[in-house]
Amino acid sequence: MRHRVAAVALSLLVGLVLSGCSGNLDVKPPAPTQDNSGQLAAEAQQTLDDLVSALERRSASAVDLAAPGHADQLRAVADNAKALDVHDLSMRYVDEAAPLTSTEQSRFGDRAWAATVQLQYAFGGVDAHPAHLEGAVVFAPDGSRVRIAGFGAGDARTPLWLVEPLAVVRNGPTLTAVAGGAAGRYPGLVTRALAQVRRTLPAWHGPLVVEVPASQDELDAALQAQSGQYADIAAVTTTEDGSLSSGAPVRVFVNPAVFAKLADRGAQVVMSHEATHVATGATFVSMPTWLLEGFADYVALNHAGVPVSLAARQILARIRATGVPSGLPTAGDLQPTANGLGATYEEAWLACRFVAERFGQQRLIAFYRAVSGGAPLRRAFVTVLGTTEGAFVAQWRADLAHLARHP
Repeated sequence: MRHRVAAVALSLLVGLVLSGCSGNLDVKPPAPTQDNSGQLAAEAQQTLDDLVSALERRSASAVDLAAPGHADQLRAVADNAKALDVHDLSMRYVDEAAPLTSTEQSRFGDRAWAATVQLQYAFGGVDAHPAHLEGAVVFAPDGSRVRIAGFGAGDARTPLWLVEPLAVVRNGPTLTAVAGGAAGRYPGLVTRALAQVRRTLPAWHGPLVVEVPASQDELDAALQAQSGQYADIAAVTTTEDGSLSSGAPVRVFVNPAVFAKLADRGAQVVMSHEATHVATGATFVSMPTWLLEGFADYVALNHAGVPVSLAARQILARIRATGVPSGLPTAGDLQPTANGLGATYEEAWLACRFVAERFGQQRLIAFYRAVSGGAPLRRAFVTVLGTTEGAFVAQWRADLAHLARHP
């Protein structure tokens, strides 16, 4: 639930004169091929500078920088920049990237090449500080200048607003950006998520930014994730640029393949869960995963009207089949690729729910804040809840057994 900068180097080819003895003949090497990488880099940077200027001015001239056949890409980028109020924008050419794959070459053209580009940008009204990341821009020569054929290549992180047209909806402190068509139900889910979180954490007022890619591949590119890493996850909260830098913009990224299968009530719980991570700064803290995820589910389900028999259906079935767990879920148990992940999430939720029922909701919040603030878990059990971790686990296991019999 998550940069390096290389300087542009110019290679100087030095010709060595080879001499031979046979027949007193001097053998000269072929003339070296002129290296024009520096010239291409300078031309590419000028194109980037022109693009930044056009986008900042919200000018349609951005489309003029597109390579032949790729105007729609830059038109979408320009429209997205306007809708998202992109500012603090900069693009700096770093170095030529790895060669394009055959598929990418077919898509962008035989003469196209990819370059690593350092990007900086922020969305107006929601980002206090800009994101900083390295992405890939694909360039193609066209007559007397270098033009842009596209964004994203290889395994580079590719921001969604540079990929395709977005449906952007703002509602107060919330911003929803949906790729692949209309915004659909997402803006309503986002607005209700903020309200749901504030029922438990009333001091939080946002912002809340949600990005919805059109495909699993777009999600992987936006997160710079390995293929399939989030295949079973409905949504993930992390920074826009993948960093843990203080102030880095935080986003909720939706996995459309999984999220589309959720009914409205389940979708709302997921969105409110992720909004809780945003509200509590979960991206920037180190704490036991069961508490991190269980608390988010507690806030999402609090007053949501979902009965325990439904919300904990998977874990209660597992308890009936194999017995109560021996202890609290581990970080490994809650990895995105772990088996039985849904049941384990419910297990973490029931642990936090038990804290609230046994000690009160405000003590649960204080417990969470103490641990997220750096207090050791065992100490927080004593100082905040007035018990020990061992005693708590024993009582929680008894509660699970009771729920399995009487949900």
